Amino acid sequence: MNTTTIRAAWPALAGRLRAGVLATLFALLAGCSAGLDGGGDGVGSGGTGTYSMGPISGFGSVIVNGVRFDDSAASVVDDDDTPRSRGELQLGMTVEVDGGEVRSDASGRSATARRVRFGSALVGAVSAVDVAAGTLVALGQTVSVGAGTVFDERLSGGLAALAAGRTIEVYGLYDAANGRLLATRIAPAATGAAAQLRATVSSVDATARVLRIGAAAFSYSAASGVPGTVAAGDIVRLRLRSGTDALGRYLVDAFLTGVRTPDDRDLGEIEGTVTAVASASVFRVGALTVDASAATFPNGTSGLRLGARVQIRGVVRSGVLRASTVEVTSDAQVEDRGFELKGAITALDTRARSFVLRGQTVGYGRSDLRVDGGTLADLAVGRSVEVKAVPTADRSALEATRLKFVE
Repeated sequence: MNTTTIRAAWPALAGRLRAGVLATLFALLAGCSAGLDGGGDGVGSGGTGTYSMGPISGFGSVIVNGVRFDDSAASVVDDDDTPRSRGELQLGMTVEVDGGEVRSDASGRSATARRVRFGSALVGAVSAVDVAAGTLVALGQTVSVGAGTVFDERLSGGLAALAAGRTIEVYGLYDAANGRLLATRIAPAATGAAAQLRATVSSVDATARVLRIGAAAFSYSAASGVPGTVAAGDIVRLRLRSGTDALGRYLVDAFLTGVRTPDDRDLGEIEGTVTAVASASVFRVGALTVDASAATFPNGTSGLRLGARVQIRGVVRSGVLRASTVEVTSDAQVEDRGFELKGAITALDTRARSFVLRGQTVGYGRSDLRVDGGTLADLAVGRSVEVKAVPTADRSALEATRLKFVE
């Protein structure tokens, strides 16, 4: 039995995870675990470098999973492998980084990025907003705004500023327990951008050629790029036509690349949500299978359930992340982590008590702000600073909690 067999089995299993199926799946993975060191469909046994997946939590180098990736020479691409610019990378974007060896020193962990790929989960028009519940609906999908969400500055006012009909782009993580998207970034969609959705299929009518995702139905009878099989539990990425049919179903224009298998890497680090669980030793984060049979759980395993947010470190072999550490994280931990920025100030507004760093507005008016290496009077365009910050109440800007002047 090999790992490719397990990955192929996941889509069919994910839609009907019951006790018997879970036991079967666990047995499959246990049976092939000894062979996970062998060559796969990546770079083969002992693949060097780092694979990191998760939301961007800072800049001055791109920070993902606590690692500062020097992206100065990296290629930046989108989900369709179209070249993009470094300047398009923003806080909260979900990315995959292929990089070199991670180095650790007094300033933290760092590596050199070779490629950064980013991709959103949804591009579409808002149909409803519930500020009290912290949710919105777009393309029939419920999007939750919470501890890990940051709004683009052009959406001043955050969720309360959104109205039905506004077209947005949402980056996020899938909450399989509640069938909703946990937003990590919400921004205005690019002018003329086609509606798109990356999501988990809940049911399929192969005869009628209709998918059900969230609270919406999607007809793919005239779509291009339809996979040979589409099953409940599959993660798909759909490009949609404008409007709906007479039955209110969205019209799929094309199936796009929705899932990529990472190459073998000596270090794999991911932050995401648990999307399927066979046991504490076998589960999925996004579309990636995790073998945690040899892992330590600093926070225990009781919180490991569908929808749980986790940070995992291990090695990637044959498309499986063999975990050494699995940490379940809470909303409070995500909120406390905040964001980190490092670089030269490009604009300063002393009246508003804010400056711009790496394209992000940061306020410095908090009474508990800690300043090191200087005073607020030293702030000036061109001065290099390191900042730790948390979102404002509407999550459309940042407030510095610590500011350090650096040479």
